Amino acid sequence: MVNKHSSKASNSSKKSITKTAKKEGNIYDKIFKENVEKIFRPLIEKQLGAKIAKATPLKEKMQTTVELEMDFFYEILTDTGEQFILHLEFESGINYNMVYRVGEYHSMALRRYKLDIRHIVVYLGEEPPPMRTQLKPEEIYTGFDLLNVQGLDTNQLLSSQVPEVVLIAVLSNYPKEEAERVLRQIILNLKQLVKHKRTLKKYLNQLMMLSRLRKIEELTIKITEEMPIHYNIETDALYLKGSEKGKLEGKLEEAAKKDYLFVSNLLTNTDFDDEKIANLANVTLAFVQQVKGESADLIQISPYLQEANFDDEKIARLTNVSLAFIKKIRLIFS
Repeated sequence: MVNKHSSKASNSSKKSITKTAKKEGNIYDKIFKENVEKIFRPLIEKQLGAKIAKATPLKEKMQTTVELEMDFFYEILTDTGEQFILHLEFESGINYNMVYRVGEYHSMALRRYKLDIRHIVVYLGEEPPPMRTQLKPEEIYTGFDLLNVQGLDTNQLLSSQVPEVVLIAVLSNYPKEEAERVLRQIILNLKQLVKHKRTLKKYLNQLMMLSRLRKIEELTIKITEEMPIHYNIETDALYLKGSEKGKLEGKLEEAAKKDYLFVSNLLTNTDFDDEKIANLANVTLAFVQQVKGESADLIQISPYLQEANFDDEKIARLTNVSLAFIKKIRLIFS
């Protein structure tokens, strides 16, 4: 059995050692900061294989998402006119991650100064340091591949059977005067590929967002309104079985309204799975999944429902959510 007092003492000891090592490291930094100018010539020039004509101290702290602080950071000018950044780190102990730490310093310094950077780690320990000093070839960042979406073939994207790929066609390579044709074809293809109306509306919302990047958002809205998604009230589980076909004024059952609100609250405020919510609310799993499927539309229209100057038709145009759904939500939450 592990002695709790012994374990606490061990943890305390480890923290104490870490704290002491950090304090000692700071002391070494201070010593070398005071003497770094004097060790430049004999040690650093030999390591660099160059004579330093001028060394200008640079800011050692780099403000990024993580603050990086270097021991010593200089802009160097050699006697032959060569210019580069010199970074010095002094280590009294073995740091197996030093090669990665220096790599972080390198990327931040390169972004700021855009000069050649040379790093020297001065090891002050007694034992031979088993630290890696070089990155493996596969670890070295040399650049990235560029995929220019604007250069992609529009017809090839439109012929895809993947909705997400079809969407990208709006950003592809076509003349401006063909924008309307391309948009109509995208919407038509999406309607053929996506059978579920909620999912289709999601893609049309994404199309509207992407169209802003090509400054054709207004044209996209116009075409979307001309090619609407019809909302089939008969598939809505909240409407009474006896309600008249196509009539939005059909009364909602009070019990169904309460069920909808209860399920909606559980979906929003808990991490329960659909089956558990169905059991708690005493409703079918299909009902829970319907409410869940409508949650994205509900979030979209919610900010406008309380605004007096937004009628249902205007909200439908702005959000691309069906007019029938908006009216249904008004009835539920009234």
